Amino acid sequence: MRNIRNFLVFIAVVGITLSSFLDGAVPPAHGAPLNFTGKLVCYLKRPVMLPVAGDIISLKAQPGQKVKEGEILGRYRLLPESVQAMRRRLLPTQITDLKARLAEVDKGLTTLKNKQNTLTALSKQNLAAPQSLTQVEEEIQALRKQRSVLQEALEQAERTTSEEEALARKQLGVSFKSGQVPKEGVLVAPIDGHVVWMHPDLRKGAQLAGGMPVLMVGVMDPMLLRAQVHEIEALKLQVGDKADITIESLPGQKFNAQISRLPWAPPVITLEHPTYYDVEFKVENPDLVLKEGLKATIEVRQPAERNLSGISQEKEGDPRQGIQGKP
Repeated sequence: MRNIRNFLVFIAVVGITLSSFLDGAVPPAHGAPLNFTGKLVCYLKRPVMLPVAGDIISLKAQPGQKVKEGEILGRYRLLPESVQAMRRRLLPTQITDLKARLAEVDKGLTTLKNKQNTLTALSKQNLAAPQSLTQVEEEIQALRKQRSVLQEALEQAERTTSEEEALARKQLGVSFKSGQVPKEGVLVAPIDGHVVWMHPDLRKGAQLAGGMPVLMVGVMDPMLLRAQVHEIEALKLQVGDKADITIESLPGQKFNAQISRLPWAPPVITLEHPTYYDVEFKVENPDLVLKEGLKATIEVRQPAERNLSGISQEKEGDPRQGIQGKP
């Protein structure tokens, strides 16, 4: 019985202690740093596409190379099947067919107009029936409508071909005259930055399939650091908060960062799991020491006067006053 009484007393003491803690007897420290981990990514990335299958003729790009927008990084020759596909895009048979049909209609209109003139002259002399002249005029009106439809279709086809030519010039990076089919293309840097990735098979003499990225150009100064932050910690953050960054692969070095983007909605919402927000930090990288994919530990320095909702208060006032210490 004595052991049971002692056990009950212990449970009561633990319960009182826990209740005092939950009631705020031991309040959390304000301004304590927040710690979490994230991954470094380029501030901006743009792929260099190989639009059609081709043989690499020359290559001037290497990983880490600094490039300028519009700089030629490589050249390639279109494969025969790529040339044929390009020919179908740029020289569609539809335009030729429409022009041939228009020529036939114009020929028919010329014949009917000559016949109309002849019948008009004969009608004035009462040598031709009025019905014959009416029939010819109806045939002329029908051909004119047909010509209008064909002309509209031809103009639409020519506009489509012109757009295809502009797209091909942009994709291949070369200039060519209308009605021609290019045989070569170039790989062009889409932005100022550094070559951060190359296709493993990209080299002079390689033959690659089309429609895929073969190079990636990225902006490496500044870098971005993305971290998934628990909902409790995310509510304590604000855009502009300073942070210290340490990299596992670069021991002994510390970098400065700043929150640059703080979303108001998480990527996924589920009732079974806590919510995480994708918080973004900007990290200066003038020496290009930081690389994409490195894992980092983040320590955010919070202002001591900020409350849990992220709103800075001026001064703690009298409990009988307003929330900002004003009567």
